[in-house]
Amino acid sequence: MRKKVTIIGAGPGGLAAAMLLSYKGYDVTVYEKGNSVGGRTGRFTLDDYIFDIGPTLLIMPQYVEELFALSGVNLKDYVEIKMLDPLYRLRFADGTEFFPSSNEKKTVAEIKRLFPREVDNYLRFKQHEHYRFNRIEHCFKVAYEKMSDFLKPQFLEALPQMDILNTLNGRLKKYFSDEKMQLAMSFQTKYIGMSPWRAPSAYTLISFIEHKWGIAHITGGLNKLTLAMAKVTEGYGGKIHTSTAVRQILRKNRKATGVLLENGDKVESDYVVINADFAYAMSNLVGERRKYTDTNLQKHDYSCSAFVLYLGLNKQYDMAHHNLIFGYDFKKSMDDIAMTKKPSSTAFAYIQNPSVSDSTLAPSGKSTMYILVPVPNNKAAIDWEAIKQDFRDKVLDNICKKAEIKDIRDHIEVEKIVTPIDWEYGFNTFKGAVFNLSHNLNQMFYFRPHNRSEELSNCYIVGGGTHPGSGLPNICISSIITSELIIRDDLGNRSFNRKLL
Repeated sequence: MRKKVTIIGAGPGGLAAAMLLSYKGYDVTVYEKGNSVGGRTGRFTLDDYIFDIGPTLLIMPQYVEELFALSGVNLKDYVEIKMLDPLYRLRFADGTEFFPSSNEKKTVAEIKRLFPREVDNYLRFKQHEHYRFNRIEHCFKVAYEKMSDFLKPQFLEALPQMDILNTLNGRLKKYFSDEKMQLAMSFQTKYIGMSPWRAPSAYTLISFIEHKWGIAHITGGLNKLTLAMAKVTEGYGGKIHTSTAVRQILRKNRKATGVLLENGDKVESDYVVINADFAYAMSNLVGERRKYTDTNLQKHDYSCSAFVLYLGLNKQYDMAHHNLIFGYDFKKSMDDIAMTKKPSSTAFAYIQNPSVSDSTLAPSGKSTMYILVPVPNNKAAIDWEAIKQDFRDKVLDNICKKAEIKDIRDHIEVEKIVTPIDWEYGFNTFKGAVFNLSHNLNQMFYFRPHNRSEELSNCYIVGGGTHPGSGLPNICISSIITSELIIRDDLGNRSFNRKLL
């Protein structure tokens, strides 16, 4: 008889695990409280406009390709992948604009135009960070369940490259003297919701990855990935129930035995996989806990949140697909978000203009626009309902001054505002921290929640709140690790270490 696996949440982590495990012959059922799959990597529509809810770009698409290959299918049979050139447009506070590319010759030409003294430093950065990547990458692809796991060969080999006493910005200063060049290679910490001045130095690898392998766009949006995962799962007989919330994990003697649905139905299973927001799941789904109590969860560090505008426009703008707009107070704003909990509408804005690359998201001659500003999470106790309209106006005032969208207000046909309050209560995101637990050194590897639950046996965790962390590539890795743990435990062989064989 096939073993039954119940998965809570149809975000990318849950769907990736569902895809892998259903391919390996498990009886997989996914329960999703929303009315469609994808979670924050899903989609929504406003009239005839289509928007990604959360992530808008994909780095290291080879990780997603590997995930699909391990599930017996070819990713390119399900989605169309476009590599973007340039990667993005960076507009600095003084008006300087930089258009980096994954084409080294193009980027070197751009650096020579803007920061001529940094050309050799850039080439040195790529060479040294590539060497570093080749050693550190393996550390993210294994489970850390005991302190002795730090003695694994791949970790010991990588340790000299970790630069653990340094920050990302501190490491970049070893390469670049120009502050704008440092910023161009460090803003990527927005992907994990941290400040470059606080993030561990290992995350210089994000900018290296972009410059080495590029940034991908999926035609129709990144939501197409989760729709593809759902299709593969169902093709192998897996079942996905949307608009079906889980109330609690069933347990017996600290062993997960299934789930209790909000409608009162009990679903028994051999294994349970949690793909809900980690802190929310611990507080609301697990019941009595030993390690991750409510008090313990409050003490953890969490990422920032995001103020997002989704705009449907009756006009198309000739500007880059991805745009990063910096103010003079970017560093102060990052400190304020982490320390004084004050939001800034002018320090930084990310603008996605996808219709320049993708005609499927809006009617002909029209376009969608996604504007994100990092803001404090809800530990700041900001009354967003009271200030959101004024904050929205200030965000638009700022970007209208700095980008070629000065008349944007005249062309907005539909609009949606999402604040940290919406992330917390609309998506069950703890404190509205959209990038989950912070990626401090004391919340990485062994010190991050484990892929095999520390509260219940036969219970496993996937997603940004567990090892290795936030971002679609890491979530793919977490799903592979978790699926391997389930197969290993099912076979009664904890030394099993072959990829899904």
